Amino acid sequence: MTAPTISRLFSRGITRTLLTPHPVEHYVRSLGVSWSDDPTGATVVAVDRPVSDVTVITLRLPAGVDRPAPGAALEIGVVVDGVVHRRHYSPVDSAARSDGLATIAVRRHPGGVVSEHLWSEAAPGMRLLLGNPVGEVTLPDARPTDVLLVSGGSGITPMLSIASTLAGEGHCGEGATGRVAWLHYARRVEDVPFRDRIRELSRAGVEVRVVPTVAPDPSDTSGHPDPSVTSDPSSRDLVGHLTEGHLDEVAPWHADSTVFLCGPDGLADGLADALGADRYADVLRERFTASNGPVPEGDGGTVTHVRSGVSALNSGTTLLEGAEAAGLSPKHGCRMGICHTCTAVRVSGATRDLRTGEVDTEPGCLVQICVSAPVGDVEIEL
Repeated sequence: MTAPTISRLFSRGITRTLLTPHPVEHYVRSLGVSWSDDPTGATVVAVDRPVSDVTVITLRLPAGVDRPAPGAALEIGVVVDGVVHRRHYSPVDSAARSDGLATIAVRRHPGGVVSEHLWSEAAPGMRLLLGNPVGEVTLPDARPTDVLLVSGGSGITPMLSIASTLAGEGHCGEGATGRVAWLHYARRVEDVPFRDRIRELSRAGVEVRVVPTVAPDPSDTSGHPDPSVTSDPSSRDLVGHLTEGHLDEVAPWHADSTVFLCGPDGLADGLADALGADRYADVLRERFTASNGPVPEGDGGTVTHVRSGVSALNSGTTLLEGAEAAGLSPKHGCRMGICHTCTAVRVSGATRDLRTGEVDTEPGCLVQICVSAPVGDVEIEL
């Protein structure tokens, strides 16, 4: 590596550290520099739309940017009508991938700004903003012996990365000491992307079941599960939402396994019922959707936005929503407490973290305004 290259990488790392908590792109833009000059951006090299509502995008990551650990996500930013929108997508690749590429899947949501934009506009050569990796759960360096993966919908992506990594390391299969099983739930098997990769995992020793949550219409052959998705045709008998019987079918040894979960709350509730409260407490869960509780009755107050000089009554919503209702436009990304883009200093007062219900009163504290609500009068650096 040349001295100039080392210098650039060192400078980039120092810059990111000094500009925490916000990604570099926020400050680059404030200086009037075009986003195409951003050295941390990712370039689209391939686009596929394998099913009716998913855009599969292969990205070239910038030099010096490490791919997320298996299970974690990349923060992706797009500019739509002059506004930066950020979302989080977990690469599906094995940790062993070393070509500088990462593949993500973007499920199209009606009215979704980012997903609709990428569905219609994503093409090779497109540049995307790139923030720091995020995620609550990743595959640990000390691999668990037995692993059970449970996912639904978009939760397929982090689990595919974990399963691919373990299979690539020879963790499971003939002669291996470990076992890996994976239950993935979807409305129809035919709606699931990456079925070719799932077949490869089956051949590599991962016990996979793709389970349709809606029983197929016998008169509609397109609605039947595709037996080639799995390694065992008996998977045709698994239909509906998760039960203890499903766990016993795919992983009769699951009582002693490390369990990873990524999916909607309904799937989580089903897993909790199947495992029991004590066992479910040990489940490693990744979330890419909001899970905020309600603002308790009696919370709220007058919020003074110190920098803008605007004061407004917040009678029971997040600081971000209250600021927007007052005519302000604070920086934000995920709106669910993952990306830290909206972090601001609470000068005084108390706020409640809507994910945990905890109230904090420490002055001069950093808070995420998308998941915090005022408890009484608050001053915030916005």
